[in-house]
Amino acid sequence: MRNINVASMLRRLLLVAMVVTVGLASLVLSQTTAAGPQIECGPTRQWICVLPRCEECPEILFEGTVCEKAEFEKETGRICSPA
Repeated sequence: MRNINVASMLRRLLLVAMVVTVGLASLVLSQTTAAGPQIECGPTRQWICVLPRCEECPEILFEGTVCEKAEFEKETGRICSPA
């Protein structure tokens, strides 16, 4: 009777050890891939965009992330600030 109890306890201990090992391995691997260089674009926001040194040019309302705003500024020559 005692041998069956010890074997059951060893199986449970081995199962817990395997679950912990798999959990730790996945945690380490996910942090390793997440640690690489990433550009944080953030949430979508509203921006007011103007052409510099152009008083008569209209303001344009632009909606996008910081990365999209940077691309829009590069393409149009406008300068955007948060609305």
